[in-house]
Amino acid sequence: MAHDAPDLVDRAIDWHLRQATMDNADWHAFVAWLEADPAHAQAFDAVAADLSVLAEHPELYPAPAAPVARQPRFPQGATSPSRRVWAWVGSGVAVAAAASLTLTLTTTGLTGGSAPYAVETKPGQRRDIALTDGTRIELNGATRLLLDRSNPRVATLEAGEATFHIRHDPRDPFMVHSGRLTLQDLGTVFNVEREGARLDVQVAKGSVLFQPKRDAVTLHAGAAITAREDLGQIAVTKIDVAKVGAWRNRAVSFLGEPFGRIATAVRRIDGATLFIDSGLSQRPFTGMVRLSGKVEQDVPHLAALVGAEWHHDGERWVISPR
Repeated sequence: MAHDAPDLVDRAIDWHLRQATMDNADWHAFVAWLEADPAHAQAFDAVAADLSVLAEHPELYPAPAAPVARQPRFPQGATSPSRRVWAWVGSGVAVAAAASLTLTLTTTGLTGGSAPYAVETKPGQRRDIALTDGTRIELNGATRLLLDRSNPRVATLEAGEATFHIRHDPRDPFMVHSGRLTLQDLGTVFNVEREGARLDVQVAKGSVLFQPKRDAVTLHAGAAITAREDLGQIAVTKIDVAKVGAWRNRAVSFLGEPFGRIATAVRRIDGATLFIDSGLSQRPFTGMVRLSGKVEQDVPHLAALVGAEWHHDGERWVISPR
């Protein structure tokens, strides 16, 4: 279907600006517009991505002393352009960005190139994603994953944890990026966790190729790898395949890991902030812990495991030595 790119961009901008005030009828109309043509979703995602950049870097487009002459064309019955312009300014995005957005989206978001979008979960929240290629991804809490509408065979895990169920295609392998590291599926179910500079990969089924263009370490079912980008170190170990992605059953296992790492699991699964005293956080811990999803039950249990005491100060849970 042919598109007038400026008109399509203007419509995408209008839908973006209306998000906070739309009623049920508006939402149904918005979804219908997205599903009417793949180019509509590409335009909306590109607008959202560009507005995010502009919001973080307003110095790129300083606000002019007076509104610009050119205004986006809005659908019949939409709020007047003048009100929209000032709403845009109030959200931290300069009015002068409107013309630039049209140029940027015409050359990047609507030319068949990448159309990235983010999928995020809050602490304590889970989410399952079904991609158009047949791949399924399960996201733990406090996770941010970048996907691409124009290429369902690539994902970037920025933070958190996810279990990937890949529909393998030897002609088009699925790639997972995280930091400077890359994984390539070889027919696979695997779990990936990103915490700061640390990346953990565990394989439940099939095989994964770690750093295919450099180290090319093949991980078969029952293998795990821990990579530290800050230290330039990798370590390959074994794992019970039944424990891969055990977070989906609210379980976490450790083999000589610092006890402090349990705080990350509590945040992702229970959605709560747990502080562990430095004297305990570095203590090696081995075992499997099954969380209930209720922090008021889990923290006392964790403290008992290491012979410690606990308390709640109103904002965070604390485990400290007796």
